[in-house]
Amino acid sequence: MTLTPDQSLKSYSPELLNTLQEAFAAVWTTLYAHMPIEGDDSQELKITLGRTLVRLVGEGITDPKDLRRRALENMALSR
Repeated sequence: MTLTPDQSLKSYSPELLNTLQEAFAAVWTTLYAHMPIEGDDSQELKITLGRTLVRLVGEGITDPKDLRRRALENMALSR
């Protein structure tokens, strides 16, 4: 099954939302293991991660493994 954003409605399928949620959880666990932060810094990093994942999906990256890998690469470059 191909997971793509529905451009006409600017929404995501339930499958793609699930992929985003899983990618967020996996990437956050990895990031937190390497740089445990709390409070406002943690919230800012979560927001950045969410935006990164949505941007990557908008670029057509929807494979769960690729999404996680690219998000981690992008997050490492943004720090």
